Amino acid sequence: MICVDPQRTAILTRIRAVGRHLPPGGRLLFFDVKPVTVKAYGGARYTSARRLVLGRRQKTRGRFYLFLVYEAARGKVHWAFLPGKDSTWVCRFMRQVRRWYPRGEIWVVLDQDSSHPRKSRRTRRTMRDLDLHYISLPKGCPDDNPVETLFSPVQTGILDSSNDPEAQVTRRRISAYLRGHNRRDDRRIQISYLPDTHKH
Repeated sequence: MICVDPQRTAILTRIRAVGRHLPPGGRLLFFDVKPVTVKAYGGARYTSARRLVLGRRQKTRGRFYLFLVYEAARGKVHWAFLPGKDSTWVCRFMRQVRRWYPRGEIWVVLDQDSSHPRKSRRTRRTMRDLDLHYISLPKGCPDDNPVETLFSPVQTGILDSSNDPEAQVTRRRISAYLRGHNRRDDRRIQISYLPDTHKH
């Protein structure tokens, strides 16, 4: 996707400056949310049948949101499954982020969704109370957020070929993948505008 946000260069420069000048104990985190619908997917299931194998109006078996933060320096992720993505749930997750990182200067890089601090007064106030700083990514530039690199295999490797009977099964499978990511030595994701990152 080609970004046309005229502020993109300035925003990425600011993120790079923050990453370079973090004090000891400081962390640069990237945040995003992925909606997950539990149902039977087509994905890699092949058939010679002339009619659809899966009904277009099939009943879903659950729906939840995957909240995730990626730590740029170490390549580790933290996540939670929440029932919504409005300001109430974003604020709850940010409180959890502060529990994961109880000390130090924390910067959270995230997009400009309506429930994020750029547009939500409630989220902005909560992050200020938690002493969490934030930078909003450019508009229409999902590739600037390395969390998308984590969401992609969740979609293609877990969801696109799944037929889970309930949401709990899907959550367990996603958690297993993310725990495996954290155990890998090559877990860091290349971020083009940040120094000292390499592709996992």
